[in-house]
Amino acid sequence: MMNELWNEWLPLIVLCTAGLSLMLLLLVWIQGVKLRKLRQKYMSIVGESGVEQLDLVLSSMHDDMSRLRSGIEQHQQRIQQLEGVAVRMKSHIGIQRYNAFAEQGSELSFSIAWINDEQDGIVLTGIHGRDHSYIYAKPVEKGQSTYSLSPEEKQALEAAAASRGQAVSAKADRG
Repeated sequence: MMNELWNEWLPLIVLCTAGLSLMLLLLVWIQGVKLRKLRQKYMSIVGESGVEQLDLVLSSMHDDMSRLRSGIEQHQQRIQQLEGVAVRMKSHIGIQRYNAFAEQGSELSFSIAWINDEQDGIVLTGIHGRDHSYIYAKPVEKGQSTYSLSPEEKQALEAAAASRGQAVSAKADRG
């Protein structure tokens, strides 16, 4: 009786075992393909470095990133320092050329204003006469001077305030 039962179910058992074997073989093949792709990705990362262990590669990358972050922080601090210095630099320049005396031509007299972003600096005026030349320097704080400014000096100061690091030249005739 046992033998008959075994003979009756044997083809079904063999068929199920063969089906399971094929499914397992298919799963092994799929896992092999996935493993091959993973190995290719791994070798593309590790292969160029000459390092065989991924943890060493990642550790090296982490160290590089730390050094880069430190460098960036240092650069940002230096940029902030330079921005602070740049505000105080006398980088705005205005030039006004004119005839100081009606009888002389060639506009040889001048006023030059050098100021920073806060409008602190100097106004330098050169007056050229027939026999002599004179140069005057006047301090400027917040766009104003403790000395009275001539119209040409005021124009040079306005030109400097309007400029952004570029020399601005204006001409004016004095009656």
